[in-house]
Amino acid sequence: MTTTKKEAKEFEEMLDKLREPMTKEEEYKNADVPMPRGPNDLEEIIERLEFRNNVLHKHNTKQMEEIIDLRAKIAKLEKNATDQFRNKGEM
Repeated sequence: MTTTKKEAKEFEEMLDKLREPMTKEEEYKNADVPMPRGPNDLEEIIERLEFRNNVLHKHNTKQMEEIIDLRAKIAKLEKNATDQFRNKGEM
């Protein structure tokens, strides 16, 4: 079997192309594996923001409960102080 110069040149070009290293994108594409997500990936940013939002909502709820509890304690202390003055006859 003989090859023509054109076929030999095409074969040489194909071999040269195979010798070049693949880029990361080509490697992941050939391996049929998704690219790793970086810190600037939109899905990663959304997940991070949703997590922060949930944490802040929990913290906000905790603070609201604490405020309600403190207001109830203040009202109780004010009533006790008022009753104490009334009992002494100063009011």
